Amino acid sequence: SILEYSGAAIIAMGGKDCVGIACDTRLGAQAQTVSCDFRKVFKMNDRTFVGLAGLATDVLTMNNLLKFRQNLYELREER
Repeated sequence: SILEYSGAAIIAMGGKDCVGIACDTRLGAQAQTVSCDFRKVFKMNDRTFVGLAGLATDVLTMNNLLKFRQNLYELREER
């Protein structure tokens, strides 16, 4: 079932003049590996990245929702 495809390890850190975000790229169903190239860190703009963990369908849905809201904001604010 698609509802079993989940799991993630994401870590982020911030320094004085830097930040870092890293994650694994494994997508699995319990102990079985489904994919080794599933993206969990997404670039929103030049200064913003977001890391999403959890159910694969939720990760993709949340990324699409964030992109939609960002585009709507840019249209409203004319930026």
